[in-house]
Order: sequence, then structure tokens, then C-alpha cells
Amino acid sequence: MGVQVSDLISLFLGLTAGEQALVIAALVLLVALLSLLIIVGSVSARLWWAGRAGRRASVSPAEVIPPTNFARDGSPSDPLNVRVIGTADQLSAAFVSAGWYRADELSFITSLRISFDALLARKYSSAPVSDLYLFGRRQDFAFEKPGRSVRQRDHVRFWRAKLPATDGRPIWIGGATRDDKVELSRTNHLPTHGIAPDVDDERNLIADDLIATGWVVAERSVPDFTGPTQTKNAMGDTYHTDGQAILLTLARTQPVPLLPQLIREPGAGFVRAAARRLRRNLPQQGRELAHEWQQRRAHARMQKPPNGSASD
Repeated sequence: MGVQVSDLISLFLGLTAGEQALVIAALVLLVALLSLLIIVGSVSARLWWAGRAGRRASVSPAEVIPPTNFARDGSPSDPLNVRVIGTADQLSAAFVSAGWYRADELSFITSLRISFDALLARKYSSAPVSDLYLFGRRQDFAFEKPGRSVRQRDHVRFWRAKLPATDGRPIWIGGATRDDKVELSRTNHLPTHGIAPDVDDERNLIADDLIATGWVVAERSVPDFTGPTQTKNAMGDTYHTDGQAILLTLARTQPVPLLPQLIREPGAGFVRAAARRLRRNLPQQGRELAHEWQQRRAHARMQKPPNGSASD
């Protein structure tokens, strides 16, 4: 025999005032949780459907790597200026050794946090990145180096290429830019970042940081655009580049298990200490390249004309 609503009301009225207050509080909490789940599900579904055009536009033959990734509406966006050869664990180990964080997944909760942290100018070291698309899917990994607040950060998205490198390991295609402001997306109205115009600086920063760890055993430049280019990304931010991408080959050293899953704010110091211990196991080639690269970069800075002016 089913329970009638009148029976429930009678049961409720028979409770003491304190017990009634507890029941009401529990019901309010239940309604709040259900509402939150509905909102989270709605935002997730909206994000997925909003990316259909981007997924379609980013599909390309296995041997073709376009110069940019693509936004949710299918328009070309940020330059693909970094490429790394290595396993997923090696990629993560190199970045955590360099002091970078793995970005959180974009969700309703993380969007709320990044909004509040942006308003209060607070840090959020593993803040999420907006989804961009390549090879018919959103990024596989995203890493970031936090600035003074969540409004500024260095970051890179990576997609695993369809074809492996000659040594059989994956090639990760990355789009590196520096965020210098927070704004609302034109497509989903969630918080997103605007990028700084000199994307070559961000490419060079990643090369500097990863090579300094000793993880990189080889580096070279490869063409991205057909030459020096100035254009806009999908958010309307202007950027310029010399048209080159950096290709970094990582050591074949086996990193600490589960390292890719642990590069978050909680326990990041412990993970970095474990990653740095691996440096003694890295090949001498990586340490030599780090020393050579540092000298080359210092010489290049000395030769650069002051304030970007032309040399005599």
C-alpha cells in the first residue's frame, strides 16, 4: 500500500520543532544539490553541442598539420607553434619538472572559481582552459604556468598527432599563447582569456623551460605558417609570428607512475620533488643541450637591438 501525501504531512506535523527544522533543511539541501546537478549537466551538454562546428572544421588528413587550431564555431584560432616527441607520461614529467601545472577540466564549478578569482585578482594555478579543436577533437592535455593572478598565465594545449614519430612515440602538437586578460566567450558566454600578441615569446618560453629540465635531447625549428604572419584568433585577438614552430624530442626515460594525474595544486610540491629526482636518470645529452641552449639564448638576447629598434 503506497504512502499518501496526507500521511507524510501528518508525520511531519507530529515531529518536534527541532525535528521539523532538520527535515526542512535536508529538503532544501536536496533541492539545491539537484539544481546544481541540472545546471552542471546543462552546461556540459551546451559545451559539447557548441563544439560540433569546431570538431568538423578541425578534421584533416593524418599527414596534414594545419597552422592553427579551431574554435567552437569552426573558425581558425591560435597558432600551433610547439611540437613534442614523447609519451604522455614523458610530456607531463617534463612540464612538471619545469614548474608547470596540468589545467583542470572546464566545468560549471571551475568556471565559477575562475570568475571569482579573476574578480579578486587571486591565483588559480590549475585554472581550466577553454576548448579548442584539432584532428576532430578538443585538446588532450593542457599545461600552464600561473602568473600573479588568474588573469595572466602562460599555457599550451596539446593534441596527439595521428602519425607517430620515427621512433614510434607520439608527436604532440601544441598551441602556446600567453593569456593577459579575462573576458567572456562570444559563443558560450563563459569566462575565457585574451592572448598577448607575441606568440613567439610563448613558444620560446616553453622551449627555455623544458630544455632547462634536461628532458629535451634534441630541438629544431619547423615551419608552421608559410612565413611571418600577423592575424587574429577566433576571439578577435591580434597576434604575430615569424611562422616557425619548435620541435622538441624528449628523453626515453620512464617517469614516475601516475605523474600525469598528480600535477594539480594539492601536492604539487611533492610531485615536483619526485620529478626532479629523475634528472639524475636523464641522459647526458639532455644536460649538455640545456647548457648549450642557455648560452645560445643569452647570446641572442645580447644581439637583440634595444626596444626592438633596427641595428646599425
